Amino acid sequence: MSTEIANQKPPTVVNGMVRFTALVDGRVNQEFEVSSDVLVEHFGATGRSDDELVEAFRKGKAEIMAVAARSVSTPVNGMIALGTGDFSELTPGKPGSSS
Repeated sequence: MSTEIANQKPPTVVNGMVRFTALVDGRVNQEFEVSSDVLVEHFGATGRSDDELVEAFRKGKAEIMAVAARSVSTPVNGMIALGTGDFSELTPGKPGSSS
């Protein structure tokens, strides 16, 4: 299953969460949001400004897309929220991390 950011709608910050639309298998658009907690704790955002959150999203895009692909079969009406429980406990680049 391929999952990528939909070209027509870049990631944006809404209420402290990065929202994006993923194109799944080249045909299905699904909306997701990633919490600021994930972006700070897991992807190293240095703050919670829009620019800092989007930059952390871009740095973690591969892992975020992988988590989105696993979550796309979640039965929802609308947006799928990705929170800290959806990502590994280890923070990339920190001691003890495998990445």
